[in-house]
Amino acid sequence: MANDMQIRHDVMVALDREPSVIAGTIGVEVHHGVVKLAGHVSDAGIKTDAERAAVGVDDVRAVVMDVGVAGLETVGAPAIV
Repeated sequence: MANDMQIRHDVMVALDREPSVIAGTIGVEVHHGVVKLAGHVSDAGIKTDAERAAVGVDDVRAVVMDVGVAGLETVGAPAIV
């Protein structure tokens, strides 16, 4: 099993490979294999693409989404996938 630093690196690489995700718009934190994505994007599809990219990385146990979409207001706690 990869350590958190390796998982963070792998998630960042996966996000960089996702054409819809603009580099630097989504931050990545990892704790015991749980990835937290945070930031703001311009479109709900970009949020979905980022989530899918993170979920697809080896050794990711769960993804917590704290990504806002421009023009949409979220209520409540971040979603855990």
